[in-house]
Amino acid sequence: MYPTVFSRNQRGLSLIELMVAMALSSFLILGVTQIYLDNKRNYLYQQGQGENVENGRFALMLISERLAKAGYRRNPALTMDIAFPAQSVDGCAFKEGQAVIRVDDATLCLRYQPRDENETNCLGNTFPGSSDLSKPYDSDTTQAHFNTSEIMVEKIFLDGGALKCKVPDQTAQELVSNIAGLYFDYGVNSDLYTLKVNSYTTTPGPGDIIRALRYSTLLVASTNNLTQGVESKICSNPNNDDEIGDWEKLTGQTLTCESGKLYQMVSSSSTLRNLMP
Repeated sequence: MYPTVFSRNQRGLSLIELMVAMALSSFLILGVTQIYLDNKRNYLYQQGQGENVENGRFALMLISERLAKAGYRRNPALTMDIAFPAQSVDGCAFKEGQAVIRVDDATLCLRYQPRDENETNCLGNTFPGSSDLSKPYDSDTTQAHFNTSEIMVEKIFLDGGALKCKVPDQTAQELVSNIAGLYFDYGVNSDLYTLKVNSYTTTPGPGDIIRALRYSTLLVASTNNLTQGVESKICSNPNNDDEIGDWEKLTGQTLTCESGKLYQMVSSSSTLRNLMP
C-alpha cells in the first residue's frame, strides 16, 4: 500500500516580501528617473551652448563681412573725399571721406561703392542703381561709369533682441536672433590721409575717420532653466552693486541676466582693409 502524499498549495507572497519588492522597485524607478532627468538637463544645456556658439559665429562673420566692404572704391586712384562725398541718408549722416560712422551704442552705418552689377547688400539685394558697372573705371580720376549718388549704404543695429540690417527704402530685416547685447569700439584718427589708428573710443567725433573696429555680442539661449540656479558671471548682480559682470566691465553697459538663461559673450575685431595700408 502506497503512502499518502499531501501537497502544500502556493498561498502567494507575504506582506513583508511584497513591501521589500516595492521598496526595491521604487529605488530602481527613482534611479532611472534621475538618470533620465540628468541626461535631459545635460542635453538641453549642450543645445543652449551650441545655439549660442553658432549664433555668435554667425553674428561675428556677418559683421566682419559687412565691414570688409566699407570704403571700397571702384577707382582706387580717387581720394576718399571725392569717392565718398558728404551724404545723409536713412539716419546716417556721413561727412566727406567717411565710410563708417557711429549712430548710437548699438548702431553703425557703413557705405561702399558696388564692385560690379552682381554686388549684393546685407539683405541679399543686387545693386539697385542705374550706373554702368560693366567697366571698373577710366584711366583718369573721374567717376566715369558710376554715379556717386548711388553709393550703397547699410545700417547694422540691435533691435528687439536681434541683429538687424537696414538699407535705404527697404524694411529692416533680422540677420541673427537671440542677441542680448551689441558693443562697438572704434579705432580712429582725425586725418583723412593718415592711414593708421591713433586711438580707440566708443564715441568717435563727427570728423573722426574710423579705420578699425572691435566688437562684441552677448548671446542668450532661447531655452529657459538651463543654469540650475547658477548665475552667469557675464551679467551684473542686481542685488549687489559690487558684483559687476564681464559684459559691464567690457562695455560699461549694465545688463541684468534673466534667471535660468544661458549667456555667452563673443568678441572679434576688423581692420577696414579699404581704409588702411
